[in-house]
Parts: sequence; C-alpha cells; structure tokens
Amino acid sequence: MDIQIPIFDSIRDVYNWTGLSTASLVSEEFTIEQAPQWSNNKMLKMPDIYRANFFTIFFISEGTAAHRYNEDLLKLEKNSIFVTTPGHYRNYLLDDVKKASFICFTEKFIGNYFFSDIYNEYPFLLSEAFIYTKLNASDAKEIQTVVEEIAKEIEVNSIVRPYIIGNLLEFLLLKIKSTLPAHLNTMSEGSKNSLVINAFYKDLDNYLSDILKGSNPKELKPKDFADLQYLNEDYFSKLIKSKTGRTPAAWINSRILSEAKTLLTETALPIAEIATIFQFGSSRYFNSYFKKQTTMTPSRYRKSLHLN
Repeated sequence: MDIQIPIFDSIRDVYNWTGLSTASLVSEEFTIEQAPQWSNNKMLKMPDIYRANFFTIFFISEGTAAHRYNEDLLKLEKNSIFVTTPGHYRNYLLDDVKKASFICFTEKFIGNYFFSDIYNEYPFLLSEAFIYTKLNASDAKEIQTVVEEIAKEIEVNSIVRPYIIGNLLEFLLLKIKSTLPAHLNTMSEGSKNSLVINAFYKDLDNYLSDILKGSNPKELKPKDFADLQYLNEDYFSKLIKSKTGRTPAAWINSRILSEAKTLLTETALPIAEIATIFQFGSSRYFNSYFKKQTTMTPSRYRKSLHLN
C-alpha cells in the first residue's frame, strides 16, 4: 500500500498540519524562523516527509543539519545554504543546529514585491534538484547580515514592510546566485519544464483573479490551460503531475476550494453569493462540492471558525 505524502499549497497549510500557531506568520506568503525558536517548531523538527509548493532557503551559520530524501541523507554543514523549490520533498534533521535561519516564501510574494524578471535573473529557482552550496567566510557573513536585516524588518508594523522584505530577499537571492556554479545560472531543459509549471501557476492565478473580480470568465479545464501554452494536453498533464505530484485538474480544484474558504473566512458574503462567484449552478451543488472536499458544509465550516 502506497504511503500518501501530504502536499501543501501554502505556508499556512503546513502550519495548520503541524499544529503551529499561525499567529507567527508574517503573511500568507512569507515567514522566517530562526534557531532559538526551533525547540517548539514542529514544522522543522517533525519526522514526517511532506511536499510544499513554496520556496525555502535554509542558511546554517553554526552547527550542522541534514536533509533526508528516500534513503539518502545530505549533511548540511556550517556556513552553507540549502534551497528547496516548489514541489520538492522536505524532511529536515536539526538536532545539531546552533544558529541558522529558515526562510519560506511563495512565488506570489516574489511576483508582487520583486522588480526584476524573476526566472531570467535567478534561473536556479527553476532547479529540478535541491540546491546546496558551502560558503566562504566572507559570503557567509554577508548573507548573515541580510538575514538579520530581514528578521528586524519583520518586527516593524508598516504598510511598506513587504516591499522592504522583498528588496532584502532579492538581494539575498542575488548573493546566493553569485556563490553557485555556473550551470545553475543557465536555462536547462529541466528549467524549461519548470517554466511550463510556473506559467500554469500564473495562468491559474489570473483565472482565479478574474473569477473573484466578477468577470465571469469561461470555465477553464486542463485542456484550456495546455492551449494557453500551445501544448498537447496529455504532455502538459503528465508534466504537471510528474513535477508537482498533482494533476492540473487537482490544482484547479484545490485553488477554487482555497479561494472559497478565504471568502467564507474573511467575508460575510452569503453562501449563495459565493456559489455564484465560483460559477456553481446552485447553492446545493456548491454545498455538495464543498462537503465532499472538506467533510463539512460551507455553513458549518464558517461556524467552526468562530468556535475556534
């Protein structure tokens, strides 16, 4: 019997799965954890493997750690960087870490708060493999300074905070890029596959944005998303499934459910109106769909939030 490895679309989903308080999240799209906080951090210390559809940068400045994948164990040494891109497995061993930082951010965050063409400027973010590099003392010190600046900025309650963090994160990526081998900073075949995946994510974002704006766009199915990239539907679906662990249909369904939950959580819109926004034929159909996905009706889900 196959073991079902959880796949999480957001940082909040991982926090909820591990039972962590989401109050520590900086935003839905960015968070940073540091070594002194890890004693109670289940997300970093849990034994279970999971996949996450956001980026992580793990910077170790003192001590050692490890990352486990299947039967392989990669030792992460002092003054090193370990980068994981969306869709990859996460399973960390952190017992010997003394000082380190763990940064999580989504593609949406860098899309909103970066000024450069992300993947042309930082092609290593499209890597199909884990990225691990050891740093010299000078590079490690400079990266430590940037990480500390990010941590300080998080404590500032300001409307410009995400923009400042975005600038600091971009500088951090630029510094990481300068330490990597040349082949990780060029566009490979694997990178081209990742461009297909990221284009799908962006097309899906645009589709959901149109829905939420009330534009009533035509219902898009996997074939429509393949057509947007002039790709064969079968090839497109197999590529998305093999690289992310989910079919395009599952991604579409997951995003619709996530946005519906957001409206139920953060607005007082009637359930019938939410059903209309997402182009369900009736409230009854929406109720049936939502209960099938969550085991609760929309109204019960909304009430459960107030109970918590």
